[in-house]
Amino acid sequence: MKSNIGHLEPAAGLAGLVKVLLSLEHGVVPPTLHVVRPNDHIRFEDTPFFVADQPVSWPRVVGVPRRAAVSAFGMGGVNAHVIVEEAPLPAAREALPQQSHLVKVSAATEDAVRRLAAAYAGSFAAAPDDRATADLCHTANVGRSSLDHQTAVSGPTGQALAEQLRAVADGRVPVARVDCHRPAEPLPADPAQRHAVVVDQVRQGHADIDWAALSAPGARIVALPTYPFDRGRYWHTRPTATVTVPAPVTTVHLPPENIPPADPGAADGRHPGDPGSTPAPQALRTRWRPADPLQGASAYGVTVRVVVADRAIGGAVCAALAAQGADLAPDGATTRALVVVDTATGPADTAPDLRGFWEQLRSYAATIPPQGRVVWVEHRSATVDEADRALLDPEAAARAFAVRAAAAENRFTVAVLDLDPADPVEIRAWQIAAEFAALRPGADTVVAYRRGVRYVPTPLPALPGPPADLTGDGYHLVTGGLGAVGRRLVTHLVTRGARRIGIVGRSPVDGAAEGFLRGLHPAAEVDYHRCDVADQAALTAAAASFARRWGRLRGIVHCSGGVNQFGSLRRRQWSEAARVTAPKVAGSRNVIRLARTEGADHVALVSSIAGTLPDAGRGLVDYALANAYQLALAEQTGDDGPTVTAHAWPNWSGIGMAADESYSAGHSITLDQALAGFDAYLLTGGAVVFPGSAVPQPTTVSAPPPEADHPPAPTADPGPAPASPTGGGNGAAGPSSDGDPGVAYRLVRDAFVDVLGEDPGDCPLPDLGLDSLVIADLTSAIERLSGTTVDPSLVMRSRTMADLAARLTDRAGRPAGPPDPASGPDPVPGAPVAVSSGTPGAVSSAPGPDDPAPTTSLSALLRPLLANGQQSH
Repeated sequence: MKSNIGHLEPAAGLAGLVKVLLSLEHGVVPPTLHVVRPNDHIRFEDTPFFVADQPVSWPRVVGVPRRAAVSAFGMGGVNAHVIVEEAPLPAAREALPQQSHLVKVSAATEDAVRRLAAAYAGSFAAAPDDRATADLCHTANVGRSSLDHQTAVSGPTGQALAEQLRAVADGRVPVARVDCHRPAEPLPADPAQRHAVVVDQVRQGHADIDWAALSAPGARIVALPTYPFDRGRYWHTRPTATVTVPAPVTTVHLPPENIPPADPGAADGRHPGDPGSTPAPQALRTRWRPADPLQGASAYGVTVRVVVADRAIGGAVCAALAAQGADLAPDGATTRALVVVDTATGPADTAPDLRGFWEQLRSYAATIPPQGRVVWVEHRSATVDEADRALLDPEAAARAFAVRAAAAENRFTVAVLDLDPADPVEIRAWQIAAEFAALRPGADTVVAYRRGVRYVPTPLPALPGPPADLTGDGYHLVTGGLGAVGRRLVTHLVTRGARRIGIVGRSPVDGAAEGFLRGLHPAAEVDYHRCDVADQAALTAAAASFARRWGRLRGIVHCSGGVNQFGSLRRRQWSEAARVTAPKVAGSRNVIRLARTEGADHVALVSSIAGTLPDAGRGLVDYALANAYQLALAEQTGDDGPTVTAHAWPNWSGIGMAADESYSAGHSITLDQALAGFDAYLLTGGAVVFPGSAVPQPTTVSAPPPEADHPPAPTADPGPAPASPTGGGNGAAGPSSDGDPGVAYRLVRDAFVDVLGEDPGDCPLPDLGLDSLVIADLTSAIERLSGTTVDPSLVMRSRTMADLAARLTDRAGRPAGPPDPASGPDPVPGAPVAVSSGTPGAVSSAPGPDDPAPTTSLSALLRPLLANGQQSH
């Protein structure tokens, strides 16, 4: 078999057996490929054997059965030799005077029972006689496993059975859950009556039925459609949850002098987006603090591959790793550990070319196994101090973060380093080797070195910028302004006093867009030009057209963007990724260049926390790369031009790209909060992160417009938001499950949907195949939704979701702390609500007024141990 399909390791014997069976069936021995010259050490002429270098006829001979030998001898210890003999020709059977036939249909779910019945129906309809029908019945009743759901039908012929099976498929025949504790009743002697009684028993859930005794004499196992396994995709994603837009897209909130009477249903008579109606949400900035130097770690016994373009630093890094005890792999070798050192370059004025990096990252994702160790080294990718700002390379910063997102997607252990190119080569090599040796499974380490000092990033509160005056002469430009988020911001600019707004985007103007644009009159003049913001010439031409009409460009709000479907980095071609990066990389550079040329006051880049939270980039590494570039671009901008601020937004509840429930639960913001944050931090400058908090999510479906540029749902739970300045959680305590089994069950169900992607219903938990990491994920999800610490053994000991809910209901203690006021009204029972602590990767209950600083949850402590333990399985 090797020459036909390659090395099969433990499956080689099984493949050889299949080859023999197919050869018997077709009467032909297939040739062994690529045989030009037999082995000189085997004298085939002295044996009865020969190499089949062409198809060899192998017909059946009466009285002489065909036989074949299958050998399997493997380095793993397999040692087997099997002689296979063809089955004798089946003896002729007499006609079967059968008056009734009986068929059982059994599967793991009711839906599978009905799909299997539909598949069976075709076979029974094609049965030529009663004997063939009896064989099919025997195969279905005896040759197939009895599972949790079942039904049965009976009839005098195969055609009659086919009609009954179609009735099962159509839902006209009941399907029962098997009750193993209900003994079957005695059966009558008459076959027709006996079959009718069995059908009734099966449909009532009886399990103790002797199916073999019900088969016709001489019945055989024959071909019959196999089990209809579910075709679900189990890439680690969450089902997207589209939500209701709070107000029609054509609704406009006019300036105060034109505001109509307050909605009688509004408590204070104010409208979303009115100045002062909602306090600005918490915003954070990344700052760097000195950290303790690394000491005492060793890389003994770890084989590592080093990829570096600069030969001088490459040799120094290899020497430093060897001194730490690491074994060095040759170029091109596939290893479990990798060190990549990017060449130090200054910030380029030309547009970045990320294609080569993307292909490089894809190749690493395809070759490094889960739990592999990666150290990625950049230069000038972080602004540790003000001196770094002018030298910052946004492309390097985007690469560094994309590596972290890829590591989160592929479960790599990763350290991203930003080194000082002014340090000697030997110093940088020692820093790389020390960080490599210090890596522990599951880590996501971000470190910078300056003048030999080790720094780590720390989130701190961002100070609001000065008030922005949007009134006066000139015009404001909004890119992607016909998208869901863009429309809200255009409307908000009008509410704040902007009287002339130019909108550009790729979308054609449809009826809804025309209605939106008309609705802005007479409060403001608005015009739309269709162009691609990544096309500098087209953008410049559109701006010139607006300027001839309205005068000076006052400011730009850059909302253009898009996102691909969730998918693996390894399978995403650059042509697909480029569609996501173009509006945020080239587009952001173009709008900033335009603002400088035209003397604009400010630029706001609408970005996403997918560019700051690696877990939010799983399945969306291209989107994470694009947003990380935007955030770094804003950090790079100096004080000699317009104020450039990039807002890393969480999910806008009900608006923009559809966000899944797990993402929305931990990182959401209401429209009012978003607009208040937009106002407060419009002129802050640099990258501003809005971690968001838990907000109740509506469930009605509403599709976002095509150019809606808003943080999308990540493929997995993005983890906690950065720490609040006080060290406490920034979310709301979740719904308590104590004393209310219904709430507890909904909480558990939401956690399973979050982690597994579907509701397992009453399926036994041991049948789900949960491993240690999935149990840790489930525990974290339950903690996040409930606001309490959960013992992972509860998940391991529970039989079903209902049993787990009952155990949670009986547990001691209640969630600590009141709901966060920023999250709105009290969460509805079972609604996804998240809390987070200041420790990356940790989930904890919200602290009460007298509580100490929050502690790391048990599941967060267990996760590194579980991940480490998996390597030994």
